[in-house]
This record gives sequence, structure tokens and C-alpha cells, in this order.
Amino acid sequence: MVFFIILYLKTGFLQTSSIDTRDLSKWEYENEIIKGAEGFTLQDSNETCWYLIHGYTSTPDEMKELAEKINNEFNETVVVTRLNGHSMVPSKVLNLSLDDWYEQVDFELVELSKNCNKINIVGFSFGGTLATRLAEEKEFNHIYLIAPYFITTYHFYYGFTAETHLNLFSSILHYSKKTKTGEINSPEGLEHHIAYWNMPFSPVKNSKEFLKETLSKVDIITEPLLVQHSKKDFVSDVKSSIIIINKTSSLKKQLILYEKSNHILPEDYDKDEVIKNIIEFEKNLRN
Repeated sequence: MVFFIILYLKTGFLQTSSIDTRDLSKWEYENEIIKGAEGFTLQDSNETCWYLIHGYTSTPDEMKELAEKINNEFNETVVVTRLNGHSMVPSKVLNLSLDDWYEQVDFELVELSKNCNKINIVGFSFGGTLATRLAEEKEFNHIYLIAPYFITTYHFYYGFTAETHLNLFSSILHYSKKTKTGEINSPEGLEHHIAYWNMPFSPVKNSKEFLKETLSKVDIITEPLLVQHSKKDFVSDVKSSIIIINKTSSLKKQLILYEKSNHILPEDYDKDEVIKNIIEFEKNLRN
């Protein structure tokens, strides 16, 4: 009995219809979008444009400071997309997966390329997964990955691997009731983070083939590449970034690891270093 009570309190067990309840009570919405969580563009020079992709269950807001610093430093157009279903309520992503979001970002990049001579891509977490697949399929100027998600960090109390959990239990548990909006160690960063309070399992489960296929083809990437990851990432195992940096064919590539932050590097203790390293890497390539 205690076991089922815990499941009820911490997951969507027997509560499929309540998946949106917590988010609706926490956030203020306008036209179905959480206020402050829209996608946005900082318009400037189109000689080089930047395309930024946020993470799963999160919003474009987590990329805002990075976008503004890039725009101020280079006076170049920065586009921060909003992945379909995000910045809304969790039920909006239930039937989606990385395959669907890839179609979206692929289309948006085609449109962006009509006005931009070169494009730099920046992806965080699931956005890093999408950026990696895009880099395998398209030509970019430079590639920046932040905590790309391919391998889930293992925790001993799971008893099984995360993939096994998803395969066995996702259709029963449906979603997790997060105790905080995101894995951020910085209290200040966590306070300002906008994301779902309930995390649906099915989009992750339905993305497993996309993840496997993308990771298997990273050797075809040749563009300059900067990857940044925290050793204490609770969500995406740092092995994801190590595999990428070891297997890509880029002649210019660098992996930077952090000690203080958790998964959401753009809003955690090391965010200033993350931003500075992207800007410095870009400057060095242009010299």
C-alpha cells in the first residue's frame, strides 16, 4: 500500500487527466503560452546568424541571457526557437518526439538560411540532440552543444537503467511530479527557471531510436565544435559529450567540463563561463 501511495504522490499513476493541473496553477498564461516563455529573435546583421534550441519540458527563456550576450558581442541575428508544445502545458507534448521536433527545426533553418549567409547552431540538452542531428544532415558555420542528451545519468536507486524504466513503467506512471522546475544547483537560477512542473515520459520513450541513430552518426560532423557539460549533471550523463568529442571528425573541437553546476548550465552557477567560452571560441575561429 505504501508503495502505491508513493507512486501516486510522485508520478502520474492513476492521474492521467491531471497532467496539466500543477502547471496551470503555477504559471500565468497568455494565448496558451506562459508569459515570458515565447520564442524570440534579436534582429541584427545576417552575415552570420545564430539558431538556439532549448531543452525538453523547458522554454526559450533558459537561452535568453546567452542570446543577448551573443547579440551584443557580435551584432548578429540570434533566433531562439520554441519547440512545439513547450511553454504551454505538459499535455501538449504527449504525442510528440524528437522526430517531430526535428521536422520543426529543420523547416525553420531552411527559412533562416534564405536570409543568412552563415549559421551557427547552439543546442542545450534535447536541443543539443537536435543540433547534433542537424549537424549530421546540414552544413553549419560552427556548432555549440551544451549538455547534449543521449545517455541518461544512472542513479543506483533506480535499480534499472533509465531506458528499462521507460520501457517498463512509462505507460503506467505517465509523468513525474517534479519537486523543482529543473536540475539547477544555483538558487537564483532555479528561482527564475520556467519549465513544466510535470514531466511526461512518452516523448522521451518515443525518441529512443532517434537518440540511438543520431549518436551512431556523429563521426560525419566536421565543423568546428565546442561541447560543454557538467560532471554533476543529474539528467544527461557526461558520457554523452565525451562520445561526441571523441567521435566527431571536426579538426577544431573542445570539451569543457564543470564541477559546480547541474544539468541546466545556461542558468546555473557556471553560466557566465559557459557564455564566455562560446564567445571566446567563436572569436578565436574568426581571427
